[in-house]
Amino acid sequence: MRSSPTVPVGEQTAQDVLHARKRAWDSRPLTREIYRRYADAISRELAPGRAIEIGGGAGNFKEFRPATIVSDIVATPFVDFVADAMAMPFPDGAVDNLVMLDVLHHLPRPARFFDEVVRVLRPGGRLVMLEPHISPFSRVVFKLAHPEPVDKSVDPLPEDDAPVFEASGPFASNQAVPSVLFFRELGRFQRRFPQLKLRTRRLDSVLMYPLSGGFSGPCLVPRFAHRFGWMMEQAALPLRRLLAFRLLITLERV
Repeated sequence: MRSSPTVPVGEQTAQDVLHARKRAWDSRPLTREIYRRYADAISRELAPGRAIEIGGGAGNFKEFRPATIVSDIVATPFVDFVADAMAMPFPDGAVDNLVMLDVLHHLPRPARFFDEVVRVLRPGGRLVMLEPHISPFSRVVFKLAHPEPVDKSVDPLPEDDAPVFEASGPFASNQAVPSVLFFRELGRFQRRFPQLKLRTRRLDSVLMYPLSGGFSGPCLVPRFAHRFGWMMEQAALPLRRLLAFRLLITLERV
């Protein structure tokens, strides 16, 4: 899930976090609705065939797409098998789709992961990722209200295969990695991985995601106002470059 073979995993700690997220999931209807919409958007990006989720954590995506096969680096009751994103247990060219929600920014060596994606995807197969996006607005909110760091000075594709952040466990991260990789460093990424064609790069989540409180913060939208909140979300989408909290990326194996 959120590790490489060289990063020790505190399995009990990870399980505690995942179980806490599952309890929050069950008690937060707005968070579930947001992720239902994410799941719908991801599903529309998939190629024909089966989908395997990498870093499935508490198994939330499978709730909306039951045919999904869920993996994680930590064994929990919510996953179908244990696997590391850097060493997937699949033959070459055997996978139709890989799905990841909030996983890439936890991988200390993104290039190793994308090498593995190139290996396991069949021609026409797709990797669909939903990740944090660092916009001017989200950067402020993440700094004030989110424990994971944001470092936009990072080099996501170092030549010496050095980790892109200091890894200290399965939930170590740098939330800026996806935005840097698929905006500032997109040209380098495409030269490094010509077998992965960028099909979709879309910004999303401008109001309702931060107002929902996610899995642990206070929800600032009462249930009776959810419909109005989604209307405001739609109205604010033209400002997504300034406000977006999410980045949807689809890569297709060519």
